[in-house]
Amino acid sequence: MHKDVQAVTHTAPKLSDNAIARRYHVPGTVSPEAATALAQAYGLMSQSPSPTRPASLADWDEFNANTKPMFEALSTATADGLQVERIDDVIGGVKVLRLRGASFTPGNWRLVYTHGGAYTLFSARSTLMVPALIAAQSGCEVISIDYTLAPRGQWQQVTDEVIAVWRALLGTGTRPQSAAIFGDSAGGGLAAGSVLKMRDQGVPLPAALYLLSPWSDITATGDSLSTLADFDPALASDFLAWAADAYVDPDDQKHPYVSPVYGDYSKPFPPTLIQVGTREIFLSHAVRHYQAIRTGRHEAVLDVYEGMPHVHPALVPSAPEAKVAIERASEFLLARLER
Repeated sequence: MHKDVQAVTHTAPKLSDNAIARRYHVPGTVSPEAATALAQAYGLMSQSPSPTRPASLADWDEFNANTKPMFEALSTATADGLQVERIDDVIGGVKVLRLRGASFTPGNWRLVYTHGGAYTLFSARSTLMVPALIAAQSGCEVISIDYTLAPRGQWQQVTDEVIAVWRALLGTGTRPQSAAIFGDSAGGGLAAGSVLKMRDQGVPLPAALYLLSPWSDITATGDSLSTLADFDPALASDFLAWAADAYVDPDDQKHPYVSPVYGDYSKPFPPTLIQVGTREIFLSHAVRHYQAIRTGRHEAVLDVYEGMPHVHPALVPSAPEAKVAIERASEFLLARLER
């Protein structure tokens, strides 16, 4: 068990009424559809109790068990509404979930997905929103990796699991030029970190990479980590720090496979789309990661959404901002996949 999981239990301070009003304010610059959906979502978020630091593996399991059902219900409803089929499978010794939309054709391109949840929460079944939207929009099969959650699995094992799935796909006939990888939040950091690791191992790289609200630096570094700390309705800095310590020892938290913003981009790296909202503390991660990739003279696109919170397509999937983000992501990936 990770040494920091034994830390003393800590409860985050309760927010004042003014702090709640700041954090859950809906900007007047978002679409009417987004404003309505965000107001409803923020109303529920504002009633959630402040998290308590898990002090043991059992505490992490309990936290996940209490959180997963609500997300699993939302995921199921989204996937059902989009008529996305789900198939449990094992690839490279790792559990995965295959997602196929109504327009899926066997032999089509494949997209590998790594889910969010601060490396400590959720599963492929409880994070269907973004991959189901992408599967329905693109017509590609999406393979969602059910990687081992921290603190049971830490960064060396988890990145190896992603690469094991990728290697197995290549070994069964998938061409790297006809497949891409994407992830959101921690899954965005995991996707990028795993690509850096597979590159360093000499494994063929995917045709493209899509990072949605990526946790590209788990050291809590960056301007928006402080300037937006009181305005992010979805992310709590305390919880992120606890999760980071469960996933990797503090001394290793700047490792490029953990915090890919510190990667060496003078070497090959796939074309990358990064999407982020202006109301999330990960805004700086997106900007810094984009600049790091571009410094290496690789293709990168930074796509920023006004007033949107963390992983906004999952939160407001019917809003124009979410539809545009998913359409742009699908177009970006399809344009770089070869038949």
